Amino acid sequence: MSESLDGEREAWLALASVPGVGEHTFQRLVEARGSATRVLEASRDGSLRRTPPMDASGRRLRSEVLAAIEAVAARPGSSRVIIEAHGVWVLTPLDREYPARFDVLPAPPPVIYGWGERAALDRARAVAVVGTRRPTPAGRLLAARLARRLVDLQATVISGLAFGIDGAAHSATVEAGGQTVAVIAGGHAEPGPRAHRGLVASIVQSGGAVISEVPPPVTPEKGSFPRRNRLIAALADATIVVEAPARSGALNTAHHALEQGRPLFVAPGRPGDPSVAGCLRLIRETPARPLVGDSELVEDLVRIFAARAETPPDAGPARGASGPTVDLVLAELGPVERIVATTIATQPGTLDDLVVSTGLAPGTLAGAVSLLHLRGLVRLHGASVLPAGVLLDAGGASARSGPPRLPPSGRLW
Repeated sequence: MSESLDGEREAWLALASVPGVGEHTFQRLVEARGSATRVLEASRDGSLRRTPPMDASGRRLRSEVLAAIEAVAARPGSSRVIIEAHGVWVLTPLDREYPARFDVLPAPPPVIYGWGERAALDRARAVAVVGTRRPTPAGRLLAARLARRLVDLQATVISGLAFGIDGAAHSATVEAGGQTVAVIAGGHAEPGPRAHRGLVASIVQSGGAVISEVPPPVTPEKGSFPRRNRLIAALADATIVVEAPARSGALNTAHHALEQGRPLFVAPGRPGDPSVAGCLRLIRETPARPLVGDSELVEDLVRIFAARAETPPDAGPARGASGPTVDLVLAELGPVERIVATTIATQPGTLDDLVVSTGLAPGTLAGAVSLLHLRGLVRLHGASVLPAGVLLDAGGASARSGPPRLPPSGRLW
């Protein structure tokens, strides 16, 4: 990354740490000003308060949110202090390791905080296993059996670290020598149920990850879990609902998977059994496929994995992987695309910003951006156009990846 892109990344971390600035409000702020850096500058000079943008609900930003942005803008390094204190790594769409699977979301999380292996978020195969917090013994056994089959398929198991089906899937994956990703609703200061602290450590130590879209000190609220569920579905090539009553949060994850165009499998259970009432409704009212047996599921998943392998994500290879150099990639572009690519590599912004900075006509610029997106050289985050793939190396900055972070259990727990 160039120095200016590093500064923009730090501005993303600062702005995303503000209470009341969720993914939609973050996107609106950046779209209104062109970059997170400009949002903080506008906060410092008072112009953001004079002309506050709309929040996610279409109302002007509340004064307390504007005051919180001003406080962060005055001390932009405060978010970094909190991050380091809790031993988490962070990923933004300005990082090569940011999960390409999140591109399916209309408003991807601006920051992901995590312990463990970053690469676990974007491995070639991933399947979500979700269900009720109060499973029957049969449901718990089924979740564990499915997790072991997924390990045999070399698939990462995604779930939510809750009691019940989630915990059974995570535990069985670790015991089978596989990798699993736990997506938590709150921050890493309190990562899920206290009874799962040993499970958290084993997930990280086995090559998996524990991630959240909120800063470490944030305590989950009622609405945090449905928001978390969209990330579980997005990280997976398919979702399996093992056991869900009529009012299970797993149904929310299932609907997110369907909205995202991802395959959904549901264990049917017995008609009239309240522990599977939600599962039966999914089978009756949605395109979900009934889970009729392990071998049939394996066949379906193999086809799903093969189809995804034929259409790889746009974000390019992981940072540090061998591949074309920046100079070689730029040399292969036409003159217009080369101008746009080099501009985005150092000055990400909206299409309007790029029109001003490049001097190109809007139609010409839009065409160049579309081509760069197809080549995996840019990522679209709302109205913002961000560098991706080898363009993230255009400034010659070193890779951010390092050894996996382990939860500092002795200090925080």
